[in-house]
Amino acid sequence: MHTRGFARLLAVFICTSVFMPMILSAQETQTPEETEQFVEPYGKGDQMFTMSGGLFIPLFIHFPYADELSDTETFESTGGHIFLGGLGSLGWSSFLTNRVFLGITLTGAFTQSVNENKEMILPLCLQAGYLFLAGSFEIPVSLEAGIAMNKYEDQTYFGPMLKPGASVYWVMNASWGFGLNFKYWWVPEIYFGSNSSSTSFGNFSEVSLSARYRF
Repeated sequence: MHTRGFARLLAVFICTSVFMPMILSAQETQTPEETEQFVEPYGKGDQMFTMSGGLFIPLFIHFPYADELSDTETFESTGGHIFLGGLGSLGWSSFLTNRVFLGITLTGAFTQSVNENKEMILPLCLQAGYLFLAGSFEIPVSLEAGIAMNKYEDQTYFGPMLKPGASVYWVMNASWGFGLNFKYWWVPEIYFGSNSSSTSFGNFSEVSLSARYRF
């Protein structure tokens, strides 16, 4: 009985001595590969150039002084009045940290009313955003703020605007990514004095596709 017990202990010792180094070696080999999955893809100073194009969707117009205007509701739907439009934009951004970025965007949006009156909005905005990671996908959330030229027929207005939004990008390689953008446009036209009743706040949305180049 003692001999059998000793033989079993000896077998366990031999198996442990042979296979334990192999197991530890395999774990050490896998550790760097697992660690690479958590390496931040961007660093301070990394830059991106973005080209976008898509749909410009009129939603509604807010008239805060509607009670002083005839045949005007406080919130006027653009349905049946303004057609679906298009837009294109260029953007540049740079990372301040692994996730936070700042940039600038230039966009041109075009649409038309049922009376064939053309409207063009050209915003130039500063952009601030934060990047979320999800495997091979990136989800940047941003806020753009700046000045917009709003031209409707022979009338031109320069004023502020805000554009919050989010995107989903598929990362093809270290340089290129392709994405889908969802953004909300808030475009005020503010007047003072005797013209204050003409103040309005345009509300639009953007659905666009982007190609992004990292350098």
